[in-house]
Amino acid sequence: MKRFTFLLLFLALAIPAHAFTAAAGRRIALKGAELGPPDLHLVIQQFHDEYLRGADTAPVADRARLRANIESEALGIVKMIRTNKPMVQVVEHLGMLARMVAEANDPRAGDDDFSHYVESRLPRIPTLFYGVDRRFALGSYLDRTFARTAKFIPLMNEEYTRGTSATFDDRSTAFGVASVCYSHAVTDVANLQIFIWKEAGGNVRNVPQNAVLNGN
Repeated sequence: MKRFTFLLLFLALAIPAHAFTAAAGRRIALKGAELGPPDLHLVIQQFHDEYLRGADTAPVADRARLRANIESEALGIVKMIRTNKPMVQVVEHLGMLARMVAEANDPRAGDDDFSHYVESRLPRIPTLFYGVDRRFALGSYLDRTFARTAKFIPLMNEEYTRGTSATFDDRSTAFGVASVCYSHAVTDVANLQIFIWKEAGGNVRNVPQNAVLNGN
């Protein structure tokens, strides 16, 4: 019995968990699509449920594999569009990609306390779009994403020496990091969708350049 209990504990620790909550992941996916190519956004709206299903069921990976998974998924979606795979499948994979991108922007990946803190603050966090990367290159863009998130890890570790989500207020480091990481996640989703649509031959000339989106 002790051996079985130890095995369950080992598996629980070994299996990575999603970072932001499902609610936060869906909001990031939807806001990112709003800021991506308008033509692609229309398709995503048509298959809204499939897009969110993708965001909810994205495969979980530890941070060491997440970057490679995002790159592979983005290139795979380009190939799906080019080879005329059903758009309902394409949109579901776009939702999966959006959830992976959300995880890449979480400096406390797997920490339930921070994840629920972010969800509880979503109504107060505006969506800032940091703009289209006109010199977008997939590999270097992802390198910058992961390097940026890594810089927030020591800040959050220090913040958790002072309290938890029960004590963090809107002037705390936690709120600032949550806000910035959320908006970077939305911006990353938009830029990846722009890259995918452009690589697949779609029109990206009418993409929003910057925006502030309020509301859920």
